[in-house]
Amino acid sequence: MGKTPIKHTLAGYIIKKTDTEGYRSGKLTGEKHLNKITEMIEFVGGRRKLIDQARFIENNTQAGHDGKIRISWIQVNSDIKKIDCDVSSIPELCRLEGVEDSRAKQLRLIESVKQWKSEVGDCDWICRYYDDILGRLEAGKSVTEAEEDMRFKCINAITRIKAPVWERVFSAKVFKDSKKFEKCYRQKMVSILTKYSPYYEKDMEDYDTEGEEDDAKEDKKKSGLEILKMHGIMSYAQTMEWKGPLSYRIDDTCVIDTSKQIYGTIINTQTLEHASPVSLAGCKRIMTIENKANYESMQYDENTLYIFCHGYFTPKEVYFLKKLSLIVSKECEFLHWGDMDFGGISIFLFIKDRIFEKLMPYRMGVADFEEALKKDAGIPLKASTREKLQKKDAGLLTELKEAILESDKTIEQERLL
Repeated sequence: MGKTPIKHTLAGYIIKKTDTEGYRSGKLTGEKHLNKITEMIEFVGGRRKLIDQARFIENNTQAGHDGKIRISWIQVNSDIKKIDCDVSSIPELCRLEGVEDSRAKQLRLIESVKQWKSEVGDCDWICRYYDDILGRLEAGKSVTEAEEDMRFKCINAITRIKAPVWERVFSAKVFKDSKKFEKCYRQKMVSILTKYSPYYEKDMEDYDTEGEEDDAKEDKKKSGLEILKMHGIMSYAQTMEWKGPLSYRIDDTCVIDTSKQIYGTIINTQTLEHASPVSLAGCKRIMTIENKANYESMQYDENTLYIFCHGYFTPKEVYFLKKLSLIVSKECEFLHWGDMDFGGISIFLFIKDRIFEKLMPYRMGVADFEEALKKDAGIPLKASTREKLQKKDAGLLTELKEAILESDKTIEQERLL
């Protein structure tokens, strides 16, 4: 929220000098003593204008009559020494100038934000967002986003998404304009979600940008497609793919055995919503694979379930995949094969934390990394990514992290084929 627009008048000068965090929060009381006469003259545009406007305020306002605004004259009606102004006179000066009193404006915005918050019920993460805004407003801070009702309408609509929706369909429903979300609100929503969403993983937007051209990287980072996907806003077709002895059921219908589809099974998000795994007969290994080429290269194995990772799994995928641990034997091993870079480490940690707690890395050790370097598969590590990697707790992949930092190289999974 910007400060109240000010006219270059004496009343405007007094309003400007009072428009502080203390005034907007309602904590400022008593008088303001204004004695920078040269500054006043410059502000209003000359000594004569200052004198005339001082006379007007003194003689034609209630605050002037009541002594809440007092002009100390050096010579009667010809030169000013100082102006004493009780802050309680500011609303009258604002009415005189035709501008909104900044304290009244702050109270209006607080009530507006409270109303938007009331629409989201007990959704904890978005309530924290609104509480942060309210805290700043109540402290008298300037909060630009508090004046943007469409921002609140949009984030509230995101909290109500129950089934995945195309980005432009979402935009049309919220704004009655299919492209407005992408053009004006996508990045605003991403900023909110990366700070408050329970699904956000630190630096998740960077997972697939290493090794790309700078422009492509920047586009992806700005887009925030990963976190939007987590909240059900799709900008591209999303599917789940696997190959192996998995049988699943859709709602209460018959069981579908995918072991016969030796080249892989693909289901869309609607199917995933209604699907539940029921059997993994004879499965001794479950492996998630980050990149499509590597996934496709894996030949069907009746003892192994290969799952194409495509980055971070969505909440619905997480819910489906967590059930796999309940239908396999205790001896089943869980593996992940991904890029040997910042993104690959981040995805491994995400899957281990959210889905398969027994997950172990596959072909992501220091020996694999060094072998790839000998084959000239290394890609230079960007300085910005290096800084993030240095700060990251890599868990089981700490040795890989150190090897990357020492060599200043990363390895894309596809280079190992």
